[in-house]
Amino acid sequence: MKNLSFENLKKDVETFILTENDSYVDSYSEFINYFKNLDWIEKHNLVIASHFVYGWMPTIIQLDTKNVDEVLSVLNGVKAGHSATESELEIIKQCVNNSMVGTSKLLHFINPNLYAIWDSRIFRYLTGKKYSYGIEKPKAYIEYMEALNEIANHKDYRSLHFEIERNFKYEISPFRAIEILMFETDRERQRKRK
Repeated sequence: MKNLSFENLKKDVETFILTENDSYVDSYSEFINYFKNLDWIEKHNLVIASHFVYGWMPTIIQLDTKNVDEVLSVLNGVKAGHSATESELEIIKQCVNNSMVGTSKLLHFINPNLYAIWDSRIFRYLTGKKYSYGIEKPKAYIEYMEALNEIANHKDYRSLHFEIERNFKYEISPFRAIEILMFETDRERQRKRK
């Protein structure tokens, strides 16, 4: 994750532009509120949430609920503030299309203060690589989360956060601020290359 540093983010925030009329931005707070208003996550909520997460992705979901009790146990722990282990991430991943990307989005909507979205744009921003080999590894996601924690705890982070959050009509978590900055920066870089 060679490109993830506070200094790089501080430079990128100077040219940050939030894509207008983006349904991802508009639907984001609705997804957060869905979980905020739940006391307990049940299979019904997992099915609904997994499908709305995949509304943000170009693939169709295959939900494998054979270990649903384990999955729900981890998800309810996440909602309560538990940091999932590598093996727990793997359990969720196997349920949610065997996708770490889908898993990260689900976890983020359940607890945006502890989990960040992880996708191919973020991966490309972080690694500078055109391919996404390694994106499906829970260990890589945990390393990403650890790096984001370092950025969010940087002494000058609040000013960076303010520059990003002022583009939204709602509050965003530090992880969302950092992730959307990387996402939009990569989106703009790719647009310029075309």
